[in-house]
Parts: sequence; structure tokens; C-alpha cells
Amino acid sequence: MTKRQNQPETQGGDTIADYIMADTPLPIYLPYPRFLLKMEISQTAKLLYSLLLDRSTLSQKNKWQDDEGRIYIIYPIAEIAEILDKGSTTIKGALNELDMAGLLERERGGFSAPNR
Repeated sequence: MTKRQNQPETQGGDTIADYIMADTPLPIYLPYPRFLLKMEISQTAKLLYSLLLDRSTLSQKNKWQDDEGRIYIIYPIAEIAEILDKGSTTIKGALNELDMAGLLERERGGFSAPNR
């Protein structure tokens, strides 16, 4: 595989190929559950869910669990907004959508502690 001039690269620096060949390495990707395709929530909420699902693997590795053994995620809204190239208000709205759809449960962290 040869790199052509001005061929776009992913954020990780991987070259994006015109065609995927048998030996083409895939770029880093987010898990996107198929059930999201049929849900009546915004595209931002769907993408946010995928980002949170990906982040949950870090929580599993760190053994971040509540008293009932459920994995929790700590992810600053400002960081999410930067990754998704959205404003904090948009991210908060998408989090509310996911909460209303029953796809996440938020727990307040208390004074100066992050929410989970």
C-alpha cells in the first residue's frame, strides 16, 4: 500500500485508504450498538452513547464499580464536548436524552466531586 500525496489521515495518524484491502488495518473505532439505529433520539445522543460505551472499558479495567457491582464512568463534559466538537449545553442535552431513554443513570457526586 502506498501513500498518495494529500491523502487524508485520521487523528491517530493512520492513512485513510481509498479501498479496504484484506491487509488494511482498520482505524480505531467506537462501538455502535445496532439498537441505536431505531431509537428516537438525536444523532448527538447516539454518538455520545457510543463514546460512553467505549469509555466503560476503561472503567472495567480500573474496576470502577458501585456497591451493586455496576460499572460507572467519570467523563468531564468539557472533554466530551471537545471530542465530539459540540458545546457543553449540547452535550448536557444529549445526556438528558440518554437518561430519559433509560440508557444511562446519573448519580450526583456531591460537593466538588464528579458525577457518575
